[in-house]
Amino acid sequence: MKPKPVYEKWIYWMTREREARLREELAARGVRLKSAKGVVCTPLDEINRVSSVAPEVWADTCGRQGSWYRSSDRNGLFLIVSSFPLEGYEEASTGRITRADFSPPAYAGRAEMEAMTADPAFLKCVPPEWPRAEEIERRIQMRWARRLGAEVDDYEDLYLVHTANHANFLKPRFFIREGDGVVPYSIQRSALLCSCCLELFQVLGAGYARKLVAPCPGASIFARLEPDAYLLTERVGKS
Repeated sequence: MKPKPVYEKWIYWMTREREARLREELAARGVRLKSAKGVVCTPLDEINRVSSVAPEVWADTCGRQGSWYRSSDRNGLFLIVSSFPLEGYEEASTGRITRADFSPPAYAGRAEMEAMTADPAFLKCVPPEWPRAEEIERRIQMRWARRLGAEVDDYEDLYLVHTANHANFLKPRFFIREGDGVVPYSIQRSALLCSCCLELFQVLGAGYARKLVAPCPGASIFARLEPDAYLLTERVGKS
């Protein structure tokens, strides 16, 4: 069996002016900076060499999920996802994503997830928009979960996993240890997750140097990431 090709993505956050300058510099080298449309996860696709995600994209297809971005210190900044390091932009670098050979030692159960989502410290972090899924989005989320093999009949059960998973990257209960530190990981299989972009792109959990993130259905569908195949996102440069 052939080994999988190296998967590597470099993450940068920068102002509109810096993004425009980067676009010009890359164009001068014959490299097109692709603009993400509709969803923020397409830059994770291996075929996309270097991409830009404008702030307004976070309010598009996944606008409710984008509320975490809008309530973070990344709000208003452009996200750049590159398959190669960007020389001269080291100060804007925040992360590096690679494939991980990882299987979770345990998944979260319902009681654990209910406790995680009821934590007062976490509840203070939850954007008001996050719980407000319209009926059409609920149906889409359920359809995507089933498409990846989940047996789920109640959106609220799905929402519980979505919320607890984000909680785990803010206050980890499911993690592995590395030296004196912890590495939080996605608490359920891909079919039951949502908005993995928040962890991969250092919007949530940036305080942890390393995180193990399973693709959500959106990333599997729109960025062709393999379900349940964890990615390692490591902090680079500033948090």
